[in-house]
Amino acid sequence: MFPFSQLLKLQNMFITWVRYYVCFCKSAAFMSGLLISHKLVDLAVEGVLITYFSDAEFSKVSTLQKAAIFTSIQDGISATLAVVAAWISCYTSHPLRILIFSTASYVLALGLLFYTAREFSETNFELLNVIGIILLAVGKVGVAPLLGPFLADQLRAHGAGGRTVNPDENQVMAQKRVWWRLAWCCGVAAAFYANNIKTWKKTFMFTLLFMGGSLILLLLGIPFYHSTKIPPVDRFAIIRVVKTSLKKKHLNYPLSPEQFFSNDEGNVLHLSPRIKLLRWIDKAAIIETSSTSREQEEAGTLCTVAQVRDSKSLLKLLPLWSSFIVFGLVLSAGNTLFPVQGANMISERFLIFLLTFEAIICATISYLLKKLISKIALKTKQRQAQVLRTFIGMVMSTVCCIVAWQVEVRRLEGRDKCLNCQHKPHMSMFWLVPQFCLLGLMEGLAWHGCDEYSSSHFPERTEYHVSATSYFFVGIGGIFNIFCILANKGEFGETLGDSRLDKYYKSLTVISAVNVCYNLLLSILYIGSDQSVDNEGLQTNNTIGSDQIVDNEGLQTNNTIGSDQIVDNEGLQTNDTTDADAI
Repeated sequence: MFPFSQLLKLQNMFITWVRYYVCFCKSAAFMSGLLISHKLVDLAVEGVLITYFSDAEFSKVSTLQKAAIFTSIQDGISATLAVVAAWISCYTSHPLRILIFSTASYVLALGLLFYTAREFSETNFELLNVIGIILLAVGKVGVAPLLGPFLADQLRAHGAGGRTVNPDENQVMAQKRVWWRLAWCCGVAAAFYANNIKTWKKTFMFTLLFMGGSLILLLLGIPFYHSTKIPPVDRFAIIRVVKTSLKKKHLNYPLSPEQFFSNDEGNVLHLSPRIKLLRWIDKAAIIETSSTSREQEEAGTLCTVAQVRDSKSLLKLLPLWSSFIVFGLVLSAGNTLFPVQGANMISERFLIFLLTFEAIICATISYLLKKLISKIALKTKQRQAQVLRTFIGMVMSTVCCIVAWQVEVRRLEGRDKCLNCQHKPHMSMFWLVPQFCLLGLMEGLAWHGCDEYSSSHFPERTEYHVSATSYFFVGIGGIFNIFCILANKGEFGETLGDSRLDKYYKSLTVISAVNVCYNLLLSILYIGSDQSVDNEGLQTNNTIGSDQIVDNEGLQTNNTIGSDQIVDNEGLQTNDTTDADAI
């Protein structure tokens, strides 16, 4: 007999799966155009913009050196504006306004690029394109970090259906991934079409019309959007904390948690990370007896324990972030020079395959490692795993430079042997796959790993701002790429055929190798510090007498504390389980 019951069971399972992952949300549908067009511009314009600037049609004005500088300017501006956008978001009511403004900036940028491609003039080519690059960076910075959270807000509101009950967050994230991946595939398909258009004028016109239509669609959906305010974050807190702690450096370290302002832990004080070099910053939260705490706060001479804790965590991450300057230098060189190699060795039409492959590698390795670390590593060991992941990504950046160096050597050798090929030796596109793959690996491992490690030190509401700060250090590397290109003028000719990029990649290999050694030292310090905290947190039932405590200078006092508290070797009263955030 035919198993109708089994067939019916499979049908019900399929229907349940579809209902869980797929939903039709009006607001998400209106913003889907922006999801698609953002990926379209990322691949068809931003990813290959240097091939436009170094095009033979404009070679009299824009040499390979200028084209690389133009593209690196975009990386530096994007990183700088990312921090500015994070600060502005603290005072902006809704992210929808930022999305509309950023999309309009995209439209203006594409319009300028279309104009320069249509009406070429040596007098205004560079100026108009620099303005277009700036507007393109503004659009990217405003749209990229807010699209995902804004889409999740729409699906979350759709799942609630006007009810006060909160929807299943796992289902919301699953539906977000479906919408996001569908739009990603459509954007890649549109990028393939745009990449097959023969002229840059038509490519810019196609992307301009697509982005303009997305802006109109986004505006039409305003009545249906459910927007939540971005949580306010005091980005100037660290300046106020450092300034206040310097004024109070003469004060003795308190013995009671009650002497610290706005201590949420009650009788327990958590001022992690406990780094001796940063211990003086704790004094910014000490309540002086000369006036009330409210008066001191209004006068700007008193900070909360939370502000001190966040400031110390931010200062703790500065050494790790500093290692990403060289990482950004390598990444910027890859984003600018790798596409030129691809367009010269194969064809601009096939370059989109390499860029798509790089994006897939980056997203896949980041997603898999995030899931793997959360499931396999203990919660107390996850930070150490993220540091190790970051170091491996740094190693991949050096390997990427080595591979690009050797491929360029191979290309130059083939060029010398091929006298009649006009500097385009026959090389398969698979020669470039390893370096694009490594570019995606170093992003997914190092950059995303650093983001997750950094975000774990702060509240969830500050994740956007922490990511912007780490992006800023990567962008500094893009600015350094400009100076490196200017310092190596002899290695950049009019075109790629006249250049010696192998020497430039060799220099980057040496610089990146030194940075790997620096990052290795930092990784050992961070992992060792986190390990000591984990071991310290395993100690329980530690009590001291009710009549004695030892302060940070070894003085015995008669202050009484409860049996559920201990005093560490620096005089801090803590819970018997040490804070997992401490170092």
